Amino acid sequence: MRTLFKALIALSTAGALMTSCTKQPGEGGQAIIRGQVMTEVRLVLSNPSTAVATFPAADENVFIIYGENISPDDNVETNFDGEFAFRFLRPGTYTIYLYSADTTGNNEVDPNRMPVIREVEINGRRDEVDLGTLWIYEES
Repeated sequence: MRTLFKALIALSTAGALMTSCTKQPGEGGQAIIRGQVMTEVRLVLSNPSTAVATFPAADENVFIIYGENISPDDNVETNFDGEFAFRFLRPGTYTIYLYSADTTGNNEVDPNRMPVIREVEINGRRDEVDLGTLWIYEES
């Protein structure tokens, strides 16, 4: 009986160690997700042909969600060139988002809060994923 008890404890300890070694998306790695945010100013938000100016979106908040989480896990601000980076990430799936004015006219509650969302997968420990340019919009 005592041997069986010791064996069960050893198995449960080994199982706990094996599951705790599984790395989830998040901080603690060496990968990077980067991108740039640009602003397009339009005379009429819903009409792309009324664009009057484009420029880097400085000091915009960009959020990241790790894996299957539902709330933002971190955020950064863009620099003066609209660039941002999330560093020290582990492999996994990430959701990057920020807010723009609503160009569809469908958000009656808050026309200044349309999410711009990108999902990205980091496969390797040292991957550098470039999201390219994310566009946000303003009405002139």
